[in-house]
Amino acid sequence: MLGIALTPVLALAAVAPAAAQTTATAAATGTTTTTTTVEKRAPGAWGTRTAHAPGSLRALVSARNGTLVSLADGTRIRPAGSTRWLAPQAWPDAGGYNTELVSLSDGSVRLVWRAADEHNDYWLKMATLAPGATAFSEPEDIAEVPRSGYHHLAATPDGRVTVAWADGGVVMTAEKAGPKAAWTAPVGLNAQPPIGSRTISGMELAVAKDGTALLVWQGSTTKVVTAMEKAPGASGWTTAKNFPVPSVDRAQPKVFAGPKGGFELFYNDAGHVMHTRRSAGATKWSTPRSSSASGSTSGMTAPVHLPNGDLFVASGGPGSTSSWYAVRSAATGAWLPYKQSFSTTRAQAVDAVATSGGTVTVTWRAGSSGREYVMAAVFKGGTWSAAQRLSAASATATGAPRAASDALGRPVVLWDEYTVNKSGAYILGGAYQTTTAGRALPKWRDYTDDGKADLFGRSGSGLKVYAGGATKLSAQKRASSWPTGTLVLPFGDLDGDRCNDVFVRHPKGEARVYKPVCGGLPDQQTSSVKVSSNWSGYNAVLSPGDVTGDGRADLLVRSASTGKLYLYANNGKGGFKARKLAGSGFGGYKKLIAAGDLNGDGRNDLLALDKSNELWRFNGTGKGTFKPRALVFKNWGTSYKDVVGGLDLSGDGRADLISLDKNGRAWLNRGDGRGGFGNRSQVGKATNWSGIRIS
Repeated sequence: MLGIALTPVLALAAVAPAAAQTTATAAATGTTTTTTTVEKRAPGAWGTRTAHAPGSLRALVSARNGTLVSLADGTRIRPAGSTRWLAPQAWPDAGGYNTELVSLSDGSVRLVWRAADEHNDYWLKMATLAPGATAFSEPEDIAEVPRSGYHHLAATPDGRVTVAWADGGVVMTAEKAGPKAAWTAPVGLNAQPPIGSRTISGMELAVAKDGTALLVWQGSTTKVVTAMEKAPGASGWTTAKNFPVPSVDRAQPKVFAGPKGGFELFYNDAGHVMHTRRSAGATKWSTPRSSSASGSTSGMTAPVHLPNGDLFVASGGPGSTSSWYAVRSAATGAWLPYKQSFSTTRAQAVDAVATSGGTVTVTWRAGSSGREYVMAAVFKGGTWSAAQRLSAASATATGAPRAASDALGRPVVLWDEYTVNKSGAYILGGAYQTTTAGRALPKWRDYTDDGKADLFGRSGSGLKVYAGGATKLSAQKRASSWPTGTLVLPFGDLDGDRCNDVFVRHPKGEARVYKPVCGGLPDQQTSSVKVSSNWSGYNAVLSPGDVTGDGRADLLVRSASTGKLYLYANNGKGGFKARKLAGSGFGGYKKLIAAGDLNGDGRNDLLALDKSNELWRFNGTGKGTFKPRALVFKNWGTSYKDVVGGLDLSGDGRADLISLDKNGRAWLNRGDGRGGFGNRSQVGKATNWSGIRIS
């Protein structure tokens, strides 16, 4: 392998799934499921869309073990560890707007709907997909209910289920103590409001890990917000104390069970989405804080809890700028002021799901009537990948996309597609699906997720990625701002998610590695790890790839006072080892260039330009040091202000050199694989490189 520095090989071991284990239920049906582990690597490339079901999509959820369940022309199940959907299970009287498919904390998935009996009385029904099962149970009756209206279901980890619904302005509840228990008789929680005030604008139910149930609703006419709770083992419901949501128009409270117990609560107040939480065992709510400068809980996703404890929510709406997202830091409790956006145009029907590598995959419907399409982007640590279209170009319109995460943490997205006939009617083409592949080790310097080396360019407009090849280099649309005097270098994968990271030395000397999502561009808000508080004493910092032979990207620095070259070797744990001497006598060179593997021996090399404009090659030993120098060019580089090596722009697997001259032109010297280079040729002619510094 010539020219390309290796990225962490430890990631290969970190993401291996557990051994396959066939469940008893699966064996009985001839379907093999496996016990798997969520991957450490980020989601890979999106696959080609395929047909999922002929009917219209209603819902998609993921069970706790990664089993996927969709609702379209019946329920379809994709067992954990499998890539195949089982035959649909039909529900002739279910599937309307008031049918709910919900994944519960006990590991089950429940289908809840309203259906009429032979007397035309309506009953709330439930069917259960038990953990590990491959078919839903026969339906059971919960209670007699009105023909339409709200109903919600929640459960404790040990399987106690609570259901709530509205009947003429009265909020009703019933409970089921376990799989074989009977439903309790319905209980009303409030007096019936007067005629004209019986409509409820929203109802939310959540059950905490300890079994505490919290039920919240708001009257459409009165605007009064009511919160009731039931403690574990209590005989009845009581008014929730210290409930912070004001009774204002369109408060639209949303309540969710927290992953460590307690509750998360969101609501609207004066154009802001407010957030508060009540910890497990507490009686008071935290001080409400604005999670979004503007927005609404309408259409808001359920909170996504990330591996580091951070909380992510997002939403979209009909306006061109109404999409928003917010991230709450687990470390500080503050909502982070991230500026990057997942969509610069209208985004509706936003969905979000936690995916592998500590990422969040967000889907939405973009466009306008008659020109709708499904989009997806991946978020991590303050950065977004470029949005990608999932639906077919031939589709005139799409339904709301639904996203779920499988047992490996890979996103699975389903949506409807429509075409318009000659009379203007929308014709359903069915529900479609796609998912991502496993992510391969990243190509060196690839920041556009296209498998090719890229170039960083900094100017007054910020940092941009220049992508292309030996004949064309084009700036990507996105840019990030960094203070004058900041050194920004491409780096390999430090944290094992198979996304290339970025080394930054700030003007005052602090050194950090920033960890963007694959295909994302970092900014100052991106998640990072500190390398050192002060590297001001180094007058050269190089990102050479792997120079120790362990497959991990390392750093080289030169002491300004001694001219000694030091190695900071990657420790394979998200940081670096203590520095070691890599060589002496490098103080007389005006440029040090991380060159990649120039001679094809599998070891990364170093180039140095002396004050006489002679270019020298130092072959790497693969042990963190370099062999004696060999001359490459005489009288070379006199007009160059920047020289970058170690990137394969020509696509032949060999490390090339790209240089910027003082007249704003870029030049490419192709590597010959024998330690030298061919004659230069101009590259990126369409770009005016004046005022740009490359790295």
